Amino acid sequence: MARTKSPLNLRGSIKGLSFYSVEGSDETFVREKGGANINHIRNSKSFSLLRLEQNELRGRAALAKDLRITLGQWSWRIVDRHLQLRLCALLKIIQKMDEVSPRGKRSIYVTKHKELLRLINYYYYKPLSDLLLCPYTVETSEDKKTLTVKLKGLNPKLHVKAPVQASHFQLCISIGTISDCICDLRNGTYHIPFGENRDWGSEKESEWIPLDGPVMDEFSINVSLHDFCTVKDNQVVIQAFGIVFGKMMYTVEPIKKDRGSIVILDVI
Repeated sequence: MARTKSPLNLRGSIKGLSFYSVEGSDETFVREKGGANINHIRNSKSFSLLRLEQNELRGRAALAKDLRITLGQWSWRIVDRHLQLRLCALLKIIQKMDEVSPRGKRSIYVTKHKELLRLINYYYYKPLSDLLLCPYTVETSEDKKTLTVKLKGLNPKLHVKAPVQASHFQLCISIGTISDCICDLRNGTYHIPFGENRDWGSEKESEWIPLDGPVMDEFSINVSLHDFCTVKDNQVVIQAFGIVFGKMMYTVEPIKKDRGSIVILDVI
């Protein structure tokens, strides 16, 4: 593999060489075409360790996707664009802590190591503390199913550091459950919860609030899991809070850059 900053913006293949770009770099990367075919990877002893790694990656990828869904649709515009990769890397650390199961079939016990889920940055542009300067309190019900965030004396002009193009903002919260990802030692498949044991999530967004609006003496936003949802021993509860910026057009529309930020309030 080679790379260059040549002014020739080549993409595609030329005589066995493949030219491509990588997100976040202005360089052009070059590699030789070809390599091991899929049948060789599936059957050759030389790729036995790779096959074990691929199987464990399936479990990590599925669990990382569930966690991103739990953060809520409002978060998709503001989370780190590489969050899936960051989560998979973190879940790999947790997966390696399963010292009982054989390699290739290790389970991911997030309930035993839930504090690790707070170690990565979920936001992309800036931390929430740089954008929302008003103090807030967080309340969780005894059954872990209801989340409430309260702000006192929120002054949009002083407490919200918005990008220049923004005219409004929303405050958003999410709560949801994530289950341990268990591997069946008989066939090596990872189980995604379903039916009564499935994971649940709920989210709420405030109305669009003008950045030049008046001081808000009391502001609270709350969200609850469904009544029929019960938090089980093999599940952790993820709580998220964030801000999203918008611009007034015919209606308020989310802006395309510096969209906001998100923070994980707790993992319980």
